[in-house]
Amino acid sequence: MDADGHIPCRWFQDHAWRPALHGSNLPVKVCFQDLRHAHASWSLAGGTDLTAVKDRLGHANIATTSGALHALDGADEDAIDAFATVRHRIPPAGPEA
Repeated sequence: MDADGHIPCRWFQDHAWRPALHGSNLPVKVCFQDLRHAHASWSLAGGTDLTAVKDRLGHANIATTSGALHALDGADEDAIDAFATVRHRIPPAGPEA
């Protein structure tokens, strides 16, 4: 294990990832990067801030993070719902009573 608390990639692949794939008998090929992309997309869909997703993935540039995101089913409706939530939370500007 790494002294800074991170699991080295090679160790994880040899001791966790490959044994899990072998035991799963999945009918499709799954790579670790697929999990990272799914995590990023699901986190964002769940309301996590894009900057927080960038930090979790360890990206230095937010453009790298945006390349890992994929639209999920219902994303358009979720965006409209999120906008409506914020719109109703902020009082409209107008003359004071």
